[in-house]
Formats: sequence, structure tokens, C-alpha cells
Amino acid sequence: MSFRRILDQKVPRRILSGALKNDLLASAYLFYGDEGTGKWAAALELAKAINCEKNQTDPCDACASCLKIEKMIHPDVKMIFPVPSAESSEKSQKETERFRRLKSQNPYTIVKFEKNVNIPVEQIRAMQKEIALKPFQAKRKVIIIAQAEKMHVASANSLLKTLEEPPADANLILTSNDVNKLLPTAISRCQQIRFAKIPREMIEEELMEAHHLDRERASYYANLCNGSYGRALDLLQGEKEGLREDALSLLDAATGGGTGRIVQTVNQVLQRWDRNSILEIFEFLIALFRDVRMVMSGSDRLINSDLAPDVVKLSRKFKRQNTVEEAFQLVERIRLDCQTRNASQKLALLRLCLRMKGFWRGEAAAP
Repeated sequence: MSFRRILDQKVPRRILSGALKNDLLASAYLFYGDEGTGKWAAALELAKAINCEKNQTDPCDACASCLKIEKMIHPDVKMIFPVPSAESSEKSQKETERFRRLKSQNPYTIVKFEKNVNIPVEQIRAMQKEIALKPFQAKRKVIIIAQAEKMHVASANSLLKTLEEPPADANLILTSNDVNKLLPTAISRCQQIRFAKIPREMIEEELMEAHHLDRERASYYANLCNGSYGRALDLLQGEKEGLREDALSLLDAATGGGTGRIVQTVNQVLQRWDRNSILEIFEFLIALFRDVRMVMSGSDRLINSDLAPDVVKLSRKFKRQNTVEEAFQLVERIRLDCQTRNASQKLALLRLCLRMKGFWRGEAAAP
């Protein structure tokens, strides 16, 4: 890879290339934006460019330094990943290696865990000891902290010490999917670079070129991924079709059945999928309600264009467009509860279906 191969992100590429060219690199960067938009890829390329043995503004991808960083084995480029909570050190190490392996295969890959993950303070303290030492092989040490919003409070406070007094021969790069969860003091000590959603057309072309999809299939995934190439790669897995079908089955149970049918459908869905997959069902529901909103506004540009008859049928169940917006917000709210507060997924799905039933009856939304 190189900066040229990062999908879109013209502004981040211009900022980083200019800083390298003019020797004006910040001591700490914060790359933030939606998951799967290229933050990790850019962090890796910046680490390579800083230490490239041939070029000054763009990694050559051929020298010993670039190749080691690409494989994530360079002794002076430290990479910190979130790991599952309350796991043994051996298990955490295995999960770290899995993260490293998947990101090495494709930096846009979204790595998922079965349990909640965090960056423990021990990782930050170990990094601080290493960063205090002179580079062993590289021009400069580079520390990349993935999903920095996953830091414990103790981890974040410890990191502040390094951000306040960074070593002269080191650079830190933090990536975050949710910048609002970072300490304001940490944010203020980094140069912030936002990574925007990737244009649908660019994702479509990349899927056709890199994964040899026909245009119809590539267009479908590009529409569904909502500007995240990582999400599009995830959708390439065959079982994702079953997730969308189950999202529809939940809506069908909510609209056409009683409480007994809703409970039965929720139980069936929970038996088929793990925690991460259930979270993805919420993403499919959000996409379906976006389509309903488009249909009710008179547009035919749907994410789920192959499900147009189902979307039209669904839209007819709403008496007013405001209700669609309320349903959309409800799905997003419950999804966040499951993702950030570790709420019971069974209770969340039951709550979703029962409140949806109220929407179609014309009842007001519950808080």
C-alpha cells in the first residue's frame, strides 16, 4: 500500500503528505471517523513514510523498513490494540495476534471480538517504557493506538503524560471510531484529522477490481455499507444475507403477529447468531428504515434495491413520515445500548419489536 492506495480521503492524504514534505509532523495525531474508512491504513502508511529508507513523502513499499512495518514486525513501530476484558494474558496475546494477522492481510478489515474489549493501563505503561528508549533500527519510533476510545480511564490518564511531554524522536497516532468517548484533554493534544465516509462509487469500483464482483453485486454492497469499505468487506461473507433475512423476519413478526410470534422469532434469531451478528442485524434494520424513508419521500434510490417490493410494503404500514423517523431513532438507540452498555440482546430485540408494533398501530413512541 501507499498513500495513493488509500481509498478517497484526499484531505488526510494532503495534510500528511504536506507535513512529511515540509518536516512539520505533529508529535501526536488523532485519526477519527467511521469504522472501516481507512484510519488504520493511513496510520500504517504514515509509520512507513516516516521511516522509509528511499522516499520522504510516500512509502516505497520495497525497503526493509516498509516491509517490516507492513508485516507489523518492526521493533520501533509499536501497535496497541484493544483486547477482551478479564481474559488471561495468554488469551489476550492470542487475540492481539489475531488482530495483527487480520489487519496485516487487509488494513480495512473490521476485527470483531465476542466480548467487550478495552486497552488496559498495562499496555500504555509498557509503551511508555519503550518510547523512552532511542529507536533501535528506525529513524523515529511510532506508536499506533487502535480504537483509542476503548482505553480505560486509567489508561487514558496515563497516556496524557506522554501526550503532554512526547519524546523528541517519536510520533503517536491514535485512531478512533467515536471521538466523543476520548478525554477532551487528550484530543486537544493531538492534531485531529477526520476520515469521511468513502463515496459509494469508489467502493463499488474497488470491489469489482479487487474482489472481481460483477457490477450489480458490487453496487449492492457499496449501497449497504454506508461509506465504510471495511463494512463492505465484511458483507462479502456469505452469512450476511441470512442476517438481512432475519432483520426482515423481525419486522414481519412485529407487524403481523402477536406477542407469542414475536417471542418465537426473537428466540430463533438469537439461536442462529452470535453477539456481533446481532449487532449487525441492527445495521440492516437501520438500512431498511433509510429505504422506507426514501420511498415515502418519493425516491427510488434504495440501499436494498433488490428488496424494493418489501420496502414499499413496509412503508405502507406507517401512517406518517414522522413515525418512520421515530422508528429509525429507536433502532439506533437500542443498537447503541447493546453495543456500548452491554444490554441484554434478547430484551433489546423484544423491546424493539413490541415498540415497532406500537408504531404501526399509530401509538406514540415510548421514551
